[in-house]
Amino acid sequence: MNDMAAARPNGAPGAAAAPAIELNDLTMRFGVGTASTVLAVDRVSFSLAPGEFVSLIGPSGCGKTTILNLLTGLLAEEPEGDVRVLGKPPSAGNPDIAYMLARDSLLPWRSALGNAAFGMEVRGVPKKERERHALELLKEVGLGDFADKYPKALSHGMRQRCALARTFALDSPVLLMDEPFGALDAQTKLTLEDVLMRLWSAHRKTVVFVTHDLAEAIALSDRVVVMSARPGRMIADVPIDLPRPRSVRKLQSDHRFHEYYAHLWGLLEQGVGDE
Repeated sequence: MNDMAAARPNGAPGAAAAPAIELNDLTMRFGVGTASTVLAVDRVSFSLAPGEFVSLIGPSGCGKTTILNLLTGLLAEEPEGDVRVLGKPPSAGNPDIAYMLARDSLLPWRSALGNAAFGMEVRGVPKKERERHALELLKEVGLGDFADKYPKALSHGMRQRCALARTFALDSPVLLMDEPFGALDAQTKLTLEDVLMRLWSAHRKTVVFVTHDLAEAIALSDRVVVMSARPGRMIADVPIDLPRPRSVRKLQSDHRFHEYYAHLWGLLEQGVGDE
């Protein structure tokens, strides 16, 4: 596994590319100046090249979602260290970032097409253009025949497909994804992971993906960043040297997949032991 960890992930961007996302000695404290100050993230450093897919794994409460929220510029607290998104400090409302949450958050009074186009509408994209693009994305995620259906008529998996289409429809170069498939059943989850891989391969966004599922992290990612229990510290940054395109299902029979799983599990146990 040491040799595998040292290798550059197959298909990852070249080493010379300027980072799309860069964290240098990031430290986040909440409640500073009060008796209940919490050190959430402690001296975390990593970067992503443009078009790279990196997953964050670690115990609950280790600061994974805090890092995503920080990258959006949504946190009121100021971080210690340096954080850059496409060379600039994070800022609220940054159109270069799209954020997909664990819940689909579809608007019940809008059709699948209206929901997929909603982010573009907020950003001022003309109606004809946003509906055309939203319909293209709905077709890519397998919902082309359900564009006129409302959320109440869609299964949980279909709702997440619609949320995925809405996220990619924004055409933001950076995607932040916070356990978007965590609440799905195993079969639907595998299906949507494959859908995400097809979309990412076609559009090559820079992705920071939070998950508790080691198999999901390995199957999707160029690299997996492992964090310890709170305060979240970076334990390892593991390149995933598996060829692309990948099939999440076919990887189950690849011995290297299971080697990565055992390696990451050991790192997670080490991180929990540090608590």
